[in-house]
Amino acid sequence: MNRLLMVLMICVLPGCASLVSNSAWPVFIDNATGPAEFVIKNKNDVEMARGQTPAIIILESGAGYFANADYIVHFSKPGYRNQGYRLVSRLNGWYLGNMLNIVGLFIDPATGAMWRLPQQLIIALPKLTLSSIVQ
Repeated sequence: MNRLLMVLMICVLPGCASLVSNSAWPVFIDNATGPAEFVIKNKNDVEMARGQTPAIIILESGAGYFANADYIVHFSKPGYRNQGYRLVSRLNGWYLGNMLNIVGLFIDPATGAMWRLPQQLIIALPKLTLSSIVQ
């Protein structure tokens, strides 16, 4: 009960999610078929990160005031089909704590803390076959 009361008191201060959460999140990126190269680009096609799986990349969850981040992760590996996967931030549950605090409703969108990225993106690249090369 004391913990709930403490969280509620913190949320009364400006920016609940900004105080108890993050605006940049570590995302584990992996390929189930073994190491693969990846490039992460934002929705403006700007490269944000590059590397080899498995990796942990820290990405911003906000993309401007009241705008969530939206990334495309491009994977490539010899003998496998290149693929792109979306990585999109969603509403952070801590943002709802601002229902007790009107000021926080405007601070969290400015810091990007109103959004949260998934903890991981694990994919399995499809193997190239003769039929996929002919198409």
